[in-house]
Amino acid sequence: MTYGTFMATVRERGEYAADEAEQVVRAVIGTLGERLPPTSAEHLADQLPTPLADIVDQSDGPARTWGVSEFINQVAEHTEQDEIAAEEDTRIVFSVLADQITGGEMNKLISQLPSGYAELFGHGELS
Repeated sequence: MTYGTFMATVRERGEYAADEAEQVVRAVIGTLGERLPPTSAEHLADQLPTPLADIVDQSDGPARTWGVSEFINQVAEHTEQDEIAAEEDTRIVFSVLADQITGGEMNKLISQLPSGYAELFGHGELS
């Protein structure tokens, strides 16, 4: 999937304007990059189009230990929305991300996050 296709899919699923989709994707993908250990962020970035890979890979420090609610709160802060909207934004971006990466990478990703994250990706368990 190209960057343009990724963004078009997010726009369609979320019924966003182009600039809104860009903000949501940056918030969700950037927060995910902060949440993942650096090696995992690099592996995920390897499967993404360059603009998205750069967003995932921009975190320098150790992985954050946010649970789902803290993750959603971070997205809400970045998008200046409430947690309900931020959770929906996260689900939309994660669903497109899940379509983009391989099943093996999805399993690695989900296994490194607390169990509540799998539901955000639209997966009840490892595939």
